[in-house]
Amino acid sequence: PRYGSDRNHPDRQATSELSPYLHFGHVSAFQVFDAVGSMEGWTPLRLSSESAGKREGWWGMSPGAEAFLDQLVTWRELGYNRSHHDEDHRRYGALPDWARATLREHADDLKDHVYDLEAFQSASTHDPVWNAAQHELLTDGRIHNYLRMLWGKKILEWSENPQTALAIMMELNDRFAVDGRDPNSYSGIFWILGRYDRPWPERPVFGKVRSMSSERARKKVDMEEYLQRHGESG
Repeated sequence: PRYGSDRNHPDRQATSELSPYLHFGHVSAFQVFDAVGSMEGWTPLRLSSESAGKREGWWGMSPGAEAFLDQLVTWRELGYNRSHHDEDHRRYGALPDWARATLREHADDLKDHVYDLEAFQSASTHDPVWNAAQHELLTDGRIHNYLRMLWGKKILEWSENPQTALAIMMELNDRFAVDGRDPNSYSGIFWILGRYDRPWPERPVFGKVRSMSSERARKKVDMEEYLQRHGESG
């Protein structure tokens, strides 16, 4: 029940942490789905007759279970299908036209900070939230789901250009993440750059690609214990 309401809050530790086990085949998505369905007393008769494109309501399960299945089934299968049908799915040119166009238009925008791979890898930025996320990647081989999105968005903002940002994200992901090199992890990386998303109000550097900030994240989610665990003094 906590997954639906608490999964985005690092301090509440409500994520499943199943990704590495799925990646290496220790457990299958079918087994996980069966366990969730059994817990919910679910049968296919509870499927909705309508598909409205919403995250919840189609399976006929509790909100927490449906939020979890949105990740396990919808997003995971989306990544696997893309990798199977598109051999270029890891290339910058595979981004949507609108995303490449807006990032190109803002490629020369003035940036307050620019870091190279070495600075990112060693968690040597000015931002304690980003550094904590990178420390978690280096020590635990993972980043909390919500902060993984922020981690990527800031790499996009602080890299020399979007192509370099993609290369840095893929290098850090493939080298340090336990579930790196997984189609689902590439879905997350390319979501940072606009895939599977829509245009947003235009901003410097990001253009119409969705932006995120550490300041807003600290106000939105509980992460003080997380920062103590993974910060420089943690």
